[in-house]
Amino acid sequence: MNKDTLNIYHAPTEKNYLCLCLNTDIFTADCRKYMLDCFLNYSVNPNLRFHSRIDKIIDDVIREKINIPHKFRMRLESRHCIESRIIYFRFRVLDKSCLQCNVFLKGLSDEMKEALSDERIDFAVLYEGIQGSQQDTDTDDKDGFCGSQPQVPFLADGACPVR
Repeated sequence: MNKDTLNIYHAPTEKNYLCLCLNTDIFTADCRKYMLDCFLNYSVNPNLRFHSRIDKIIDDVIREKINIPHKFRMRLESRHCIESRIIYFRFRVLDKSCLQCNVFLKGLSDEMKEALSDERIDFAVLYEGIQGSQQDTDTDDKDGFCGSQPQVPFLADGACPVR
């Protein structure tokens, strides 16, 4: 497991947020595996767009435009892919209240749980793997979720739904 930390400065609130990114080594390897070599250094490479995408998502979370936990995908177009198919790289963004709830930590290794237990962490981004695409796949970055409701039951005051 690889872990990277991003220090994100949010100008409107003048605060720094620490974001822990897990499995970035696997994400980078997947990008290299599926990307045509001639496009590796261009903006079509999801690995090169990753940091700006995380910065935008964290900004939207702080401004309460999106709810946490949040799933998102980064798309690799078929014309840039070795297999000539659309590839989605799937991620999940969690905040402190999610990290304290065992529901979101199920299935994670002990090493990941230990890394996420650091109290300095404000947000965590977990790379969940790739998803191939068919012609009729939903492309709205909601991972099959429709509507404006959060993907999990509303957690009032950070309450865990398991308690």
